[in-house]
Amino acid sequence: MQENFGIKPILKHYGCMVDLYGRAGLLDVAFEFIKSMPMKPDGSIWGALISACRIHRNVELGKYASDRLFEVDSENVGYYVLLSNMYDVEDDEKEHILMSHSERLAIAYGIISTPPKSSLRIFKNLRVCGDCHSAIKCISDITGREIVVRDSNRFHHFKDGSCSCGDYW
Repeated sequence: MQENFGIKPILKHYGCMVDLYGRAGLLDVAFEFIKSMPMKPDGSIWGALISACRIHRNVELGKYASDRLFEVDSENVGYYVLLSNMYDVEDDEKEHILMSHSERLAIAYGIISTPPKSSLRIFKNLRVCGDCHSAIKCISDITGREIVVRDSNRFHHFKDGSCSCGDYW
């Protein structure tokens, strides 16, 4: 990039590379890439690695990355949700915890109070958790509805049992 186009990489470029390595399942390569960066990684770099660790179930590296993340950005609640999504909770405890997830309550209300097959749009200020994400995919498939959920990071467009994020958020 620098040699061919004269563009000096900035943190966003490094974050994209970590994200690409992570999506490809190359967690060790992503981690080595972070360690070789000429600048200090910020929250977006560590957040990208944690996301990849969640997807590829590498709790050990995810825990290390979360420790580094909280050193540089401990105020962002979305990162705590991202970290919590890496751990498996017992089913009975999960059922109790998830009974009050606001997006699922909003979707349930939307389903009973709007015409069949109409789209639902839900806005929330925290990241959607992994269980809610999976549940909304199923709900969109069963009801035949398009469900758009805006969380703290992005829009998720659920339709026919899949999400626009490709299960990587």
